[in-house]
Amino acid sequence: MATDPHRRSAPLLRPRVSVVVRSYNRLPMLAELLVALLAQDHDSFEIVVVEQSTERAPADLARIDAIATDPRIRILRSAPLGGPGARNAGVRAAHGDLFVFIDDDDLPATRDWLKLHEANLADPRCLGCTGQFVGEDGTAAPYGNMERARRDVLSFNPVLKWQRVFARVDERKRVESLMGGNAAIPRRTLERFGLWDECTPIEDEPSLAYRIHAGKEADEYLLSDPAPKMIRRLDAPGGMAKRSLTGPALMHRTFTFHHNIIGHYFPLRFLLLYPIYYVFVGYHVTEWICSDSRRHTTLTRRVLALAMLYVVFHPLWFAWLGAWTYRRLRHGPPLRYAPLTPLTPTMPFAAPVTRADATPHPVAPARSAGMRAPHPVAVDAQLAEL
Repeated sequence: MATDPHRRSAPLLRPRVSVVVRSYNRLPMLAELLVALLAQDHDSFEIVVVEQSTERAPADLARIDAIATDPRIRILRSAPLGGPGARNAGVRAAHGDLFVFIDDDDLPATRDWLKLHEANLADPRCLGCTGQFVGEDGTAAPYGNMERARRDVLSFNPVLKWQRVFARVDERKRVESLMGGNAAIPRRTLERFGLWDECTPIEDEPSLAYRIHAGKEADEYLLSDPAPKMIRRLDAPGGMAKRSLTGPALMHRTFTFHHNIIGHYFPLRFLLLYPIYYVFVGYHVTEWICSDSRRHTTLTRRVLALAMLYVVFHPLWFAWLGAWTYRRLRHGPPLRYAPLTPLTPTMPFAAPVTRADATPHPVAPARSAGMRAPHPVAVDAQLAEL
């Protein structure tokens, strides 16, 4: 990794907090986020950016490099790694004892955002915390059924193990899962339970939560706390453009999640309830087209999209199932993750990369196919408490 000769001449102490930022084709928004993070009222943090853009305008690069002259910032430039792959790469490169996650299209809502996250993790029984998502006006739009939202926030459907989010709720409570953004997780948690599975293009957060709940002690917990607020800038240009997907594209991602993640952690359940999962995927994509999609914004577009979805649903599903089965038989289980290696107590900061022409940091070591967690989870009974 190339370094700037005008940077620090001596290593600094390890920070208490590492902010891990995933960025993809949103350099102007990344610059805005970095400025907001540097303004945090916190005395010991670093910012590790996994920058995977395929489009880098010279003016945007120059601005990022100028901001990154601050020694608290390290830029790791890479080809696209996917959502969980980029998060894992940022964690492996970070040096803090607490990881706080945010993406390039989001912003901390207050200057004490890091302090609020750090305070929650002072309790050694807390294995991770998710803060509240708010709009650009700083407020959280209420759900139609707030009672249900408060009850089900960051929980799993007890039958299908599908994650229920409701990240705008206003109640502090213990929960079953964590979000990928506005989340704080201690290093000790990830060293113990491993990182996120990289074999899904959607819903990449639950794999870690499944393993946590299978291996945690009775008094350990995950937390949802509305105090650390994060501004969600929806429909920002660039990024993965998930809200602009077609129905079949979302269907394929959801198919992959169910077969590679739920099928792995709940194999017996997935096999016995396979027809129900089949129907659920169709229901989920239908609901998304009618409510969350930004591609299907009129009644006509929604009707046409649903008609096309229902025509292609069955042949596409069985074609994907055949291809998935062939890959498993020929190549074995998909890549998952490697355990997080503990840092040495005296490890200093690594030298930042700030130049646009710097050699990219090697962001992710090779992983063996089918690698499992340090505490393997393979049977339904171990996850019954979910």
